[in-house]
Amino acid sequence: MEIVLNKEDFSNGIKIVEKVTSQKAIQPILSNILIETVSSDRIRFCATDLNLAINYKTQAEVIKDGSITLSAKKISEIVSKLSSSEVSLKTMEDTDNIKIKSGKTEFDLIGLSAREFPKVLDEVETQEFKTIVVNKNEFAKAVKQVIFAVSLQETQAVLTGVCFNIENNILELAATDGNRLTRVQKEIETPIDEPSNFIVPAKTLQEVLRISSIVDDEKITIKIQKNKILFEFENLAFQSRLIDGVYPKYQQLIPSESEKKIIVDRVELINSIERVSVMVNDRTNVVRFNFTQGQLEIMADTPEAGRSKDYIDIQYDFDDMLTAFNYKYVLDGLKNMDSKKVEIEISDVLAASIFKPQEDNSNYICLIMPVKVQ
Repeated sequence: MEIVLNKEDFSNGIKIVEKVTSQKAIQPILSNILIETVSSDRIRFCATDLNLAINYKTQAEVIKDGSITLSAKKISEIVSKLSSSEVSLKTMEDTDNIKIKSGKTEFDLIGLSAREFPKVLDEVETQEFKTIVVNKNEFAKAVKQVIFAVSLQETQAVLTGVCFNIENNILELAATDGNRLTRVQKEIETPIDEPSNFIVPAKTLQEVLRISSIVDDEKITIKIQKNKILFEFENLAFQSRLIDGVYPKYQQLIPSESEKKIIVDRVELINSIERVSVMVNDRTNVVRFNFTQGQLEIMADTPEAGRSKDYIDIQYDFDDMLTAFNYKYVLDGLKNMDSKKVEIEISDVLAASIFKPQEDNSNYICLIMPVKVQ
């Protein structure tokens, strides 16, 4: 293999795929990035840890076809140190070594044969998938609005991912850790023939968010198979295994109606909670909410430190009501909304409460279980 390419293109290719490599894998090849030619002016970078796989194509002058795998850590360090804007790579005859030249700088790097690299993404092309197309920015926003609610407990594997429900032209994402639930619905461009339900690992979606922030594409094509999901951009493909299992029937947890509704300025509520939380008990993170007509009193206390309270104006015309929440859960939900006003729906002080943007048609909700007031 012999290629010449722009240093920036080389650097971008490495940065995009290197996070998918496995640095602690039993198989050394999984710590490497595959670099191979695909046409007279294109090469691709590939990486996998066997659960995730990614390939990225970029422009290059291909003098001689070929392929090699190189240590992700070492090639990343090398590219970051190069001063010239042009880089050439040439494999040595009958070896897995490569010479990297840029300006007056040269590196001889020992690689591993590309024949040992898993053909994970190549196998995908022969499989049948259900396919949907989504707007990249809207999809990224939807993922951000739900992903913070996934469980961090590996013992409940299905809760460590985000549940996808697709029916007709509606994509619904949901996540829960048992104490809170987030759900958002978005229209998709390509309706599917039959409903589909699957669970995508949070790690996968975090990587999709990272990729989305780098590429310029407006659309993402999502292909779903029985146990795999593939996210396709113009020059990039990213594949992941799905989580095997049955997701809880979270729809049953969402109240159809709530007796009491409160409308409050979102930023004012965030600022008030953050002020009061200075005196919160670090073990419980509990902040009390005392709703009275036209006003919300927010309180926190720690026996050994003291207490705090703050007042903000609200729209509320019902009887006085005292409830409490883990303040971090409330802030997570509020900070992932972008509306001016927030609507809070409460049917009972011990029932799940819904926080949702008032001026939004995305059907986004953040459902939070209250804490019993002592």
